Formats: sequence, C-alpha cells, structure tokens
Amino acid sequence: MKTIIKIAWRNIWRNKRRTMITVASIMFALFFAIIMRGFQRGSYAKMKENAVESYSGYLQVQNKDYWDDKNINNTMTMDQEKIDELARDDRIKVIIPRLESFALASSGESTKGVAVMGIDPDKEDMMTQVKSYLKEGSFVEPEDKSIMLAEGLSKFLGIGVNDTLVLFSSGYHGATAAGLYPVKGILKLPTPEMNRSTVYLPILEAQNLFSAYDRFTALVFDLYDMDQVNGVLTSVDSKIDADQYSVMGWETMNKELLQMIETDNAGGVIMIAILYMVIAFGIFGTVLMMTNERLREFSVMISVGMQKRKLATVVIVELFFLTALAVIAGIIISLPVMYYFVYNPIEFSGDAVEVMQDFNFEPIMPMSMELNIFLFQGIAISILSLIAMSYPTVKIMKLDVVKGLRS
Repeated sequence: MKTIIKIAWRNIWRNKRRTMITVASIMFALFFAIIMRGFQRGSYAKMKENAVESYSGYLQVQNKDYWDDKNINNTMTMDQEKIDELARDDRIKVIIPRLESFALASSGESTKGVAVMGIDPDKEDMMTQVKSYLKEGSFVEPEDKSIMLAEGLSKFLGIGVNDTLVLFSSGYHGATAAGLYPVKGILKLPTPEMNRSTVYLPILEAQNLFSAYDRFTALVFDLYDMDQVNGVLTSVDSKIDADQYSVMGWETMNKELLQMIETDNAGGVIMIAILYMVIAFGIFGTVLMMTNERLREFSVMISVGMQKRKLATVVIVELFFLTALAVIAGIIISLPVMYYFVYNPIEFSGDAVEVMQDFNFEPIMPMSMELNIFLFQGIAISILSLIAMSYPTVKIMKLDVVKGLRS
C-alpha cells in the first residue's frame, strides 16, 4: 500500500497545471460554500438570540391557560421560596418576574392602546439590557410609582420626562385599573412595534394598578447556554405543579421565527446544492480528461504486469489526494475571512435597517464558525469525489489493452 500511495502522489504532480487547476476549482467553490453557510448560520443564531434575549427568554413558567388566552385573569402566583429553589440551578442566570397587560394611555387629547410591561428593573436589565435603550430621563427603581415610555409613543402622545400619563384598563377579575404616573424616562426600543406602543412600570406598581397582587403573567428564565434549555426545562417541569403551571421553551414561543428560518435555510440548501453540482461537474470533467489522456499509460502498465485492481487503486488514491488538498486549502483560506467577520459583522444601512428592524432583527449580518459547517462541506466534497472515482475504476477494469496501446 505504501508503494501505491507513493506512485499516486508522484502521478498527481506529473502534470502540475492540471493538478493546480483542479485543486483551485474545488478550493474556491468550497470557500464560497463555507462563507455563504457561515453567514446563514450566523444570521440564524443572531435571530434566535434577538428573540430570546430581547423578550421571550430561554423558557417561561406560566399559568397553564395563559398562552392560549393572554388575559390578566390567567395570571399566576408562586411563593418566593419555590422561585428561589428553581433559581439555585447553576445553569440559570436569573429568573425574571413579569406582569403584562394592555391599557389605554392618555395625555391631553391624545389616547392610544399600549402594552404595559410590569418588570423587576434590575433583573429585566440582566437579560434584555433595557437600560441601554434609555434616551432621556432616568431608569425606574423597584419601589418607584413612575413610568417609562417608548420614544415613538411619547412623540405620539406629545409628552416627555416629568409629564404625567394616565393609564386606564380592566384589572384582575374585572377590577377597575386606573392611575396617574409621572414619566421618569424615555426608551428608544430596538423594534418599531415596541417603540410605538410600550410602557414600563415597576412590577410592584403594575400589580397595584391591575389589582393583581403578588401575581405574574410569567417567570422568564435567562440561561448561560442555549444548549441547556431542554435540560433546565425538564428539571423545572419536575419541580412545579403541572395542574397549575406550564413550562414553555423558547422554540415553542417563537414558532413563527423558526418556520421563517427553516424556509430560508431550505433556500440556502438549494443554493449550496447548485454550487455542489458545479463542483461535481468540475471534478468529473477532470477525472474524465485525466482517464482518457492516460489510457495508453494504463495499457502499458497492465501489459508489463500490473494488476488492473492495483492500477485502479492508484487512480483512486490520486483523486483522494486531489480532493484532500482542495478541501484543506479551501478551509484554510476561509478561516481568516470568517474570523474577521465574526468580530466585524456586516452592518446594513439605509432602507435595509428599517426593514430588518420591522421584523425584530438587528441590522447586521454576523458570521458563525461552527465546526459542523466545515465538516459538512468536507464530507459533501468527499462524497462527490467518491462518486467520480467510479468512472476511472470501471474504465480500467474494462480496459482492452491492445486498443489502449494503439490510442
């Protein structure tokens, strides 16, 4: 076998131009496939991160009826001792209590329906970084009886910091919910929909407003690693009463996003498949040319005593070397490009920014360097080469030596 490998290695360098052209064609096709896939996977990861860390969290504990009927009457209670027990899991970064509902917000003659977010200011900021969106005024404290408005909503209502906002709604079990709140801060939220219709209250004041004392719409879990979601979900589910509560993972809460990613991924797979068809024809064309050019050489080697099986093995090893060189070179030249874009993602500008923000996406295109991106492309190229190897093998095994010597 050592002799076969040595002969195959020498053979591929007998015609350096053909070897370099073949390696270069596969290498650049692989390079573009890796870069394209890296941008796709990076974008998908960023979309998931935005959905999870901007609102939903990695998982939530809710009243078992709340997800299907998001009503203030379907809120839940949970004693602090149980919450502390759940939070002792080392995989959990923080558990964030929320009370969410809707209200009419009024200032002067302007009125608009708004989403009221009752939050624990410090815990909420640990996941959603909501303090970073503060544009004017100051951030609310847990004991405050003041409110923060989204920038778009403040412009619509014509109010600013230190002005007073009226909230009117229906509270828990039909209680009247009404309050006057001084505006403490203005937030420029990243998504247009939230920026047009969101107000934030400390959760204690939100519970007072809606007469939902000690009640939550959800406990939101922020984890250290997305891969730990299923394990934490199983653990939490075993510690709570299934008749009262339900535990929902981020995938269940973001089905539309996942469907969109799957659709886009299917399009990406089609593009990769087209690219690999081009690679396949390039490999097969090289193999075809190489085999037909060397029929006389093959015939001479067989006539002097070399077995057809061993000759076919030499050619197969040659193709293996060509493929291996191309794959290694393609991965090597892709690494610095991918590394650069991991730390310097492409930032969109102009109309593209508004379009992406409308879909709750950051206007950037990040890069992913997941190991399976390289493995998948390398395996795909190897399979194509394996298929191409069948041609010279069949040709050699069926070779008529006399005709080959005359060619």
